[in-house]
Amino acid sequence: MLLLTIVILLLLFYLYWNYVRPAKTIYDSLRKQGVPAEPFIPLIGQGSEIRRYREEGRLLEYHKKLTARHGSIYLFGLGPFPRLLIQDPNLVTDLLGRHQSEKFFKPEDLAFRLKPLIGVHNLLVSNGSEHERARQMLNPAFHFDKLQSMISIMISRTLKSIDRCCLQKQKINLAEEFSRLTLSIIAACAFGQRTHAEELISRTFTSVIAAIAYRASRLIPLIPLINRLPLWKKDLVDHGTKEMMNFVNEIIIQRRQGHSESLCRDDDLLDLLLSACDCQGQTFTNQEIKDQTLTFILAGHETTSNLLTWIFVEFMKNDAVYRACRDEIDRILPNQTLPTSDKVNDLLIIDAVIRETLRLYPPAPFFARQCVQENTSLGSIHLPIGTTVLVNVYAIHRREDYWPRANEFDYTRWLRDPSTGRKPKSSHPFAYLPFAAGPRNCIGQNFALLETKVMLALLIQRCDFEFEENQTILPEIRITMRPKNGLFARIDYR
Repeated sequence: MLLLTIVILLLLFYLYWNYVRPAKTIYDSLRKQGVPAEPFIPLIGQGSEIRRYREEGRLLEYHKKLTARHGSIYLFGLGPFPRLLIQDPNLVTDLLGRHQSEKFFKPEDLAFRLKPLIGVHNLLVSNGSEHERARQMLNPAFHFDKLQSMISIMISRTLKSIDRCCLQKQKINLAEEFSRLTLSIIAACAFGQRTHAEELISRTFTSVIAAIAYRASRLIPLIPLINRLPLWKKDLVDHGTKEMMNFVNEIIIQRRQGHSESLCRDDDLLDLLLSACDCQGQTFTNQEIKDQTLTFILAGHETTSNLLTWIFVEFMKNDAVYRACRDEIDRILPNQTLPTSDKVNDLLIIDAVIRETLRLYPPAPFFARQCVQENTSLGSIHLPIGTTVLVNVYAIHRREDYWPRANEFDYTRWLRDPSTGRKPKSSHPFAYLPFAAGPRNCIGQNFALLETKVMLALLIQRCDFEFEENQTILPEIRITMRPKNGLFARIDYR
């Protein structure tokens, strides 16, 4: 009994010292400055309420409720982690401006949430000099010429997907099919894969992400001893991550031994990961290569497949938008002409529809930065070290003072001026953040935009879609935002 009492006391002290004390210090400092806040509840914060709203597909409503209660900036507890939520482009300027990168890092808790899946040595969660070094080494993989060489792969994989869908002659979940498609494209463009491994990856990534979110929402990763117990979907995480690591190891070994090669005209991402050197002549370590590879598999398909799904959600709701896209495709790519780099650039309505979808359904509706320097301010608010700022991109994209008819899908707001050919500018440089901004913006955004244009052009050009009636579309937010119950339609050849 004495031993048990000592263990419990040690556990309580561990939780207090590592989680309760730092959170309370941040809470007290910000509330003294007049920042409105939800009640401070040690360890759990507003976690149970957030989990309930998330499982019901109403997480965005939860934050809308808090905004009505507190205004555009407020403090709440994501479990034991305080979050200072902002939805003002002027404050985002202070967060992401040119000289702010040394003051704000990716949050520590993001790394431990995603570590089981993608490790920590990657562009998504690394910080400081490690991130800057990796970014410089990887930038060449996303140059314009490299991206153009991938169009033929995007076309071939999309055509294969179209044939598979049309031959089924039954309603399918477009969200699942688009996930499978974007996985096959990233596997081919980045790693030269000619196998059917994308089926395994898609299934594994989906199940592991769901399990990680489940465990994180119940605070299981906080305590190392509990985190190791074979409970709460731990076996699913372990099995899935082992499958993914085996897949990545196989990719790397095959390329090192010359048993695989780039499917692009030039080197692909895997070639670059294996050969890139920093300014000191150092290459990526094996662990860095694995972590970066897993991150690109995750980011390279998850965001793009969700974007494509949300576009078709709008097509289902607004036939006029779909007809406008089809008319443009028939004009620019008649008689099933395949997209080329020049033709893709001529698809102005398609481009506008994509950008408007990114506004209303940003792939990452929230992103966070953690203050790591003393004497850092956000507007008039002094931030204690350790404060994590959460940007509500979804809310910023729907602010009426920056976006006329903010909740309407109006792709014409993105069309170029017919007399000058210039693209319209947003009313504030930080009012449009589908790929974040600043030095940590999404390195693959141009790849994602090009890929979406190619896929969308071919799908519209060659297919007819019959959507299932009376579908309930709710936004499910895990790492990215997707339709909670999918999107169902029957696809046939046009």
